[in-house]
Amino acid sequence: MEKMVTLCIKLLGDKLSSRNFDSQFNEIDLPENKKQSNTASLQWGLKTPSNKMGEKLNQPSRMDTADWDLELPFARENPVPYMHMISTSSGAKPVQCRLPADNEIAVVDWVNFTIGIETVGDRFLNTEDSTDENRWMNTIIAFDEHLEHIFGFSTTSQNKSGRNFYKQSYVLGQDMGLVCIGGQRNTILVMLSGKGCAFAESGWEKRLYTFLTNIAKRAKLTRIDLAHDDFDGKHINVDWGNYQDDIGGFQCGNRAPNIEYKGNWKRPNGRGRTLNIGSRESGKYLRLYEKGRAEGDPDDNWQRCEVEFKAVDRILPFDMLLAPSEYLLSAYPCFKDIAPHIQPARIETLKKNSTISAKAAIETIKRQYGKYINLFKQVFEPEELINLISHTDQFAYPKRLDHVLMTAMRM
Repeated sequence: MEKMVTLCIKLLGDKLSSRNFDSQFNEIDLPENKKQSNTASLQWGLKTPSNKMGEKLNQPSRMDTADWDLELPFARENPVPYMHMISTSSGAKPVQCRLPADNEIAVVDWVNFTIGIETVGDRFLNTEDSTDENRWMNTIIAFDEHLEHIFGFSTTSQNKSGRNFYKQSYVLGQDMGLVCIGGQRNTILVMLSGKGCAFAESGWEKRLYTFLTNIAKRAKLTRIDLAHDDFDGKHINVDWGNYQDDIGGFQCGNRAPNIEYKGNWKRPNGRGRTLNIGSRESGKYLRLYEKGRAEGDPDDNWQRCEVEFKAVDRILPFDMLLAPSEYLLSAYPCFKDIAPHIQPARIETLKKNSTISAKAAIETIKRQYGKYINLFKQVFEPEELINLISHTDQFAYPKRLDHVLMTAMRM
């Protein structure tokens, strides 16, 4: 036992002394019209990083070759970077991924979210001028402070064109994602890729949750990918997935989901197979594939499943950032056996054509009765007018508006 403790201490000491990845994280030069933000100390308990990549000067990097495929002898409060070694025809190859936090079986592998420009400051919200490129650029410069505190990196350069129906777009970190602005109801879109999720400063999920729930205005998750890795392929694999489809393991309603096969299923050639369940255009899509073989090792049975959730016919709760395992397990009936000790958290889908949003209801009232209300405002006090035109039953609400009553009250 004493020898094991001594060995663990020695390994940790070697890792701390040998880490040096600074050369891989050189900052991208900014164009003249995109200034680097001066990080200020914000008021919501986040550390100020020393540079764009969140690396503190004269501090060891988070990842080193000594970390590859070693068991971690310490508790993991947050997901941690991890290198899985595979053997290819060209030699050993490290493949980057993340290990879940303790008592979790999944990690966040992609996230898109939008916020209102007024989050950064009301001075940037100019509804009369929707093409003010300087205003958008200045908004992104101010927003960089939040991005650096959350992820450890911010925007580094501006693209020549916009993305995703926005007029401007910026590179996030060193190809860690995108930030888009310009149009789309005065919102900012942030897209954090799988690479960005892996290299963001540890604990970014909690900081993003705090930002979206306490700081941001009009915040919304539009996409989030949750991933589970089985490095031995014992609990999940593509053949298991194919069998589950045969017995209805992926069927959540009356209709069986669409299924798509990629790779050589009839005569597997070691290059990897993929099983896709659902449609990319829907609110939920599953990719189950042989990750090790896809990376070039025909003998590596590393299997990975990724569930892509979109805010198409459902509202994505911010809790998905904090409890990825619960929401991954609720995606399909057959997933409950992956981790029986974890209680799934189901996302309710919205029924189309049977509900109406609070904003749409207000627009209808304004369009149909706005002129009358303008006239009556000159005669009656506001509270008296509201009482006069309200239903006699104070608990009577439109049936199609019941589910957004609280949202309407908070607008």
